[in-house]
Amino acid sequence: MEGITSGLIGIALGVAVLLLGKNLRLFAAAAGFLVGFILIRQIIPGAFLTALIVAVVAALIGLVLVTLARSGTRLVLQIMGAVAGAGILLWLGQSLGIASGLMAWIIAFIGALVGFGLMARFFNLGIIVLTSLLGASLIVNGLGSFITLPGVVSTVITLVLAAIGFFYQRRR
Repeated sequence: MEGITSGLIGIALGVAVLLLGKNLRLFAAAAGFLVGFILIRQIIPGAFLTALIVAVVAALIGLVLVTLARSGTRLVLQIMGAVAGAGILLWLGQSLGIASGLMAWIIAFIGALVGFGLMARFFNLGIIVLTSLLGASLIVNGLGSFITLPGVVSTVITLVLAAIGFFYQRRR
């Protein structure tokens, strides 16, 4: 039951972010959800309900931060970019089997730096790139609950979905 629930949530949220990524509130909520879910699953393996609760709380925090930050919206979105970057690289490292223990924290830190830098330097493009990758990661992570995908296959599917999301959002 846990796998089905998390899979459906991941796919639904991923599709929404992939197609509606320029919605900043949705972007912030999805980034918080992904990072909260993956981090708790890394720290406490098998604690699905705890991971789900933390993910929902992290999503709500991201949503509230973007909603309340009127003058500092750009900084808050850069921080959300860092959160999204960390979540995307954590998921990628996890799917390839290289993210565990200290290595997971190093990967998360690198992802956070890249996400923050992308949002700081190329704001509009950064939102599109990060939401495309975030949405694709959520979809493939959700699919992983239903079928077992080898790490390389899930990475390729993620990149293909991210490319589709990128071009779709650029045309909108």
